[in-house]
Amino acid sequence: MNPSHLPSGRVAVCLLTLGLSACANRGMQAPDEDPLDPVRPATSRPGTADAGSPTTGTGGHVAPVSTGGTGGAVASGGVPGAGGALASGGSPGSAGAAATGGAAATGGTAGGAPGHVCPAGGTLDCSAGGALHMTSGHITDFSSVDWDPAAGQFCGAGGLRGRLFSFGGPSSSTGATAVDTAAQNLKLNATVTRWAGGGVIFESCVDAAAFTSIQFTATLTAGSLSGCTWQVQLQTQDQRATTDTDPTGGTCTGTSCYAYPAVVLAPAGATPTTYTKAFTLFNNPSGSKVPLTSQIAGVQWQVTAASPQGCSAELRIDDIAFQ
Repeated sequence: MNPSHLPSGRVAVCLLTLGLSACANRGMQAPDEDPLDPVRPATSRPGTADAGSPTTGTGGHVAPVSTGGTGGAVASGGVPGAGGALASGGSPGSAGAAATGGAAATGGTAGGAPGHVCPAGGTLDCSAGGALHMTSGHITDFSSVDWDPAAGQFCGAGGLRGRLFSFGGPSSSTGATAVDTAAQNLKLNATVTRWAGGGVIFESCVDAAAFTSIQFTATLTAGSLSGCTWQVQLQTQDQRATTDTDPTGGTCTGTSCYAYPAVVLAPAGATPTTYTKAFTLFNNPSGSKVPLTSQIAGVQWQVTAASPQGCSAELRIDDIAFQ
């Protein structure tokens, strides 16, 4: 390489300080790697730790998008999200952080049961701004998309989260509830000499004013309802006691709580029966000053003895929805 090929200002510097040989080596360096050029940066290379490491990416260059993941969409350059939307660039964003809202994610745990996203709830707020206005009437069908057996909760397509419960009256009356994950329905067992039952409690207060009725299917799979009656009841905020938890927020005090609006049902048989009961049929307690549809906190079924011998029955309940 002839030093004359170098810019004239640099020839003098090279000849005076480094000699001809060094100037020749300097002239062969690739232009894109010129450390003396303050404008042209060195060639970029993709980041590595931020692209596929177990920790959340905090920047760097975008690595190829990962595939798979059951916790939500996968961030480019980050870790799989738990219920957020796809982020780019490796920053945590809404894809790397657990969320109680955001875009729906298949299998997301922070958003609730697999397949849907539901508010965490835990407190009944039945005010106009606090009540849940469901995106659809679907409460739950106990499918693998709705039911999370690890959490013991459902999270339906309507955006409602809830759990199971059961109750029993005096004289050895007992109720028990469980989800049959194979049959994908709710199993309610009641042994009754007075009353017993069970159902689903909501984690949020529901304003169901956009709907007119409650619907579900029921099947008698063992035992008999002979000697008993059974009914569906709608839990309301003003009949839940102030001492109740999970959720909190009940407003009833004293000894007259739990007088939930109810409708007596025709006996269930060996084949599934669909029950649709208009809200206008429910006998809202006379002391209630709150419209029924603006404060629904759960759905329950009660078996009541109509004779001294009572009854023992197993019922399967499914496809619970507002209509």
